Amino acid sequence: MTSKAQTDAQLLAARFSIKELKLEAHKANLHARPDWDDFGYWCWYRDMVEQAITMKQQTQPKPIVKPGHIDIEALKQHADIVAVMESYGVKLRKSGSNFKGLCPFHKEKTPSFMVYPQENRYYCFGCQSNGDIFSLVMQMENLTFREAVARVSAL
Repeated sequence: MTSKAQTDAQLLAARFSIKELKLEAHKANLHARPDWDDFGYWCWYRDMVEQAITMKQQTQPKPIVKPGHIDIEALKQHADIVAVMESYGVKLRKSGSNFKGLCPFHKEKTPSFMVYPQENRYYCFGCQSNGDIFSLVMQMENLTFREAVARVSAL
């Protein structure tokens, strides 16, 4: 990594939280299309954001995961609900500072499912399904709360 690239990544790491950096990386992935004129810029930006995330994660404490004890609040802060949703095959599209897509819990043609990454929460305006990252995993995989916490901590 060159010193200029390191400086750019350090500036991003100093300015944004990990959640915000993950949103920026997602945004860069959406905009990095080979057929677009600014493809090189978005690839560079994505690389800088990923380096900033790595820098930030190295300086922050990891959630405490010991046999019989998991710091749920710290885990909730580190988990990325957008990435979890996309791992289940739900295609999300940026909508302001949030994301929206088709609800995985009922059939629909018009997106009514909103993901609020700043709060790590979701809400469907169609079926009123809502909750945090743990209730999402519980509902998607029909798990208990403990199993969902273990699944999220493994991500």
